[in-house]
Amino acid sequence: MREPIIRQFLDEPQHSHPDKARVTIIPAPLEYTVSYVPGTRHGPQAILNASSQLELYDEELESSPLEEVGIYTRPALDYRGLDHASALKLTGQAVREVLARGQFPLVIGGEHSLSLEPIAVAREFFPDLTVIHIDAHGDLRAEYEGSPLSHACIARRVLELGIPVLEIGIRSISAEEMDFLRNGADAAIVWARDLARGQGHIPWERLSEHTYLTFDLDALDPAEMPAVGTPEPGGLSWYQTLELLREIYRRTTVVALDVVELCPIPGQIRADFLAARLIYKMIGYRFSAQRRA
Repeated sequence: MREPIIRQFLDEPQHSHPDKARVTIIPAPLEYTVSYVPGTRHGPQAILNASSQLELYDEELESSPLEEVGIYTRPALDYRGLDHASALKLTGQAVREVLARGQFPLVIGGEHSLSLEPIAVAREFFPDLTVIHIDAHGDLRAEYEGSPLSHACIARRVLELGIPVLEIGIRSISAEEMDFLRNGADAAIVWARDLARGQGHIPWERLSEHTYLTFDLDALDPAEMPAVGTPEPGGLSWYQTLELLREIYRRTTVVALDVVELCPIPGQIRADFLAARLIYKMIGYRFSAQRRA
């Protein structure tokens, strides 16, 4: 039997009105510079399909974020016929439209290079913006495989915009990137090995009032999240991730976010479901934190 194609996150149309929803999801099936396992272009639809199986009630928050907030999912961005730079601009424009409506943009990818323009657009609305980058990789290369727009360069491009970056969960980095950091880059790294030992100090003082959160799913332990293009041993566990996210939302106002790099494995839906559950948790934390404030 062919799997149904879900168009709205959680598949509850009565809570997905484009004008009433406080959250707008932007599916971004971007895949231009994948360097290992291809398939990130299928990530957004896999997440939407899996979301239809989520329980709407969150036992931790004791509420249903969907019913309280409303979540609308735009049609997937169409990158056909576009070069990489133009595709990034299209992604940024979608985020601009959402922010201009006073809604919260949440981009689901797609490869990690898609974050650049959404971050630049968010800074137009929030000039004090900082970026939290949760990832297995530093993504600080000047270029990779001939492209300065590669997924391996996203944090470097953000820093060039003059936006400070806090990287969490890193466990793979090149000598070039370490030299860049040692030469005064406005970035701080919290290593995965230190988090695993309970020794990871997160410099929260680097954060401003407004933050963009970009979450690469390979930050998670591949035992829990195997469906990524560039898996790395170790990484964050599910409950460790939730604890980290709760603290982020407590300390800063996340104004936009993306979740990227799901590379679905045919016949194995557990990773798709984890990604969908993570996104729903992020929405719940964001707006429950706002209520507490």
